[in-house]
Amino acid sequence: MKALLINPPTGLYVREDRCQSSVSDFTVSVTRPPMDLMMMASSLEAVKVICRIKDYPMEGGGWDSFKKDFSDFNPDLLVLSITTPTIKDDFLALAIAREVNPQVLTVAKGAHFSIYDSQILKEYENLDIIIKGESETVIREIITGDNWASIPGISYRVKGEIKINKPRPFLNDLDKLPFPARHLVRNKLYVRPDTQEPMAVIETSRGCPYDCIFCLVKEVAGKKVRCRSPKIVVDEIEECVNKYNIRNFHFKSDTFTWNKPWVLELCQEIRKRKLKIEWICNSRVDTLDNERLLWMKKAGCWAIGLGVESGNQQILDKIKKGITLGQAKQAVTLCRKLGVKTYAYFIIGFPWDTEESINDSLSFALKLKPAFLDFFFPYPFPGTELEMIAKDYYLMPVNLEVNAYAEPVMNTLVLSKERLSVIRKHALRKFYLRPGYIFSTLCSIKSPGELLNYINYGISTLRKIF
Repeated sequence: MKALLINPPTGLYVREDRCQSSVSDFTVSVTRPPMDLMMMASSLEAVKVICRIKDYPMEGGGWDSFKKDFSDFNPDLLVLSITTPTIKDDFLALAIAREVNPQVLTVAKGAHFSIYDSQILKEYENLDIIIKGESETVIREIITGDNWASIPGISYRVKGEIKINKPRPFLNDLDKLPFPARHLVRNKLYVRPDTQEPMAVIETSRGCPYDCIFCLVKEVAGKKVRCRSPKIVVDEIEECVNKYNIRNFHFKSDTFTWNKPWVLELCQEIRKRKLKIEWICNSRVDTLDNERLLWMKKAGCWAIGLGVESGNQQILDKIKKGITLGQAKQAVTLCRKLGVKTYAYFIIGFPWDTEESINDSLSFALKLKPAFLDFFFPYPFPGTELEMIAKDYYLMPVNLEVNAYAEPVMNTLVLSKERLSVIRKHALRKFYLRPGYIFSTLCSIKSPGELLNYINYGISTLRKIF
């Protein structure tokens, strides 16, 4: 049996269930390998399925390339990774595949299906099966089982009738998962932004116990934090170093610093094995302290993404972030003290946001002085509390097929989308065009190659904010 797993040629997006944004939306653009496809491919290869992965947005090529690849490989199974903003375009792959091979089994996965599985199956007759939730073990059961009705976590069509199976429990023991099939992707395409060196993604945990109204994690990974054992994580790091010559990593986690003993054990294991690596991660601002961060720095952490979200405490409370402005300030100050760069994420345009509350965010960002910063817009993904609130306030857009985060999809109660777009560009200009910021950034550069990369990113940022 043969399987073709693809990111469709519909734009360069972060195709993770909790994060579905265009890479160009970020002021610091980080390309990420298709981890969901790589994990599913590993699971399929374990049962002797011959797999190929095509990440068309990164590798280049459009629908003609897909049709040729599909025809040449002639797979029995086609798997699509979709995002809410691109879903209609993504599904063009179904018609092309069925034109070439009417018998191909078509499967799609993505957070969108947690709510709209039945609707999508009714609308797209060329789609056979939808995977909801964690996909690694499900895809193998689809291939090896003889009764789809017994597989939790899928919705499917049989003889024209749509079937919705019961939800699938989240996998408790993540150590049982195989390593991603890195041999099936072009690892050199996925690079660290400042040095352009290959950078791998290592998934360290899933789940988040918090209740942010805009976040999909509760839907796609649950509220229980499930960590891989530090030994297994470092085993995967060693494989990347020894087999693929990769020494830069993005530790993917919904709440990387949540479990302090686990963080310390992981960092100590990296040090114990004398791995000369560098890595980045994301963190809440209220789960960092001096000991944790010191060990992270020793183990190679050079940058942390922090979800600050707002510089207005009332907005933070309304979105149920569960942090204070003081905690955000303390986290950024601590990182600066220990020499770890920070990338602060702010979200503007919640239903209650006003010119004043957004100005609070800009003023707070200027006081924090992170190394990098982004202002995004909230996106009412299906299944989030924000979606329900937007509907209650009659703010819910008719069309969600637009870029998440960089362009507003809904008004606030007092601000139009057009005004929000103007405010965002103004805020980014105010932050990035400060002479002191430009000077300090240039002083931190370590090589001519890094300088060139910063210049290129600077030019790209200027195009976005004017």
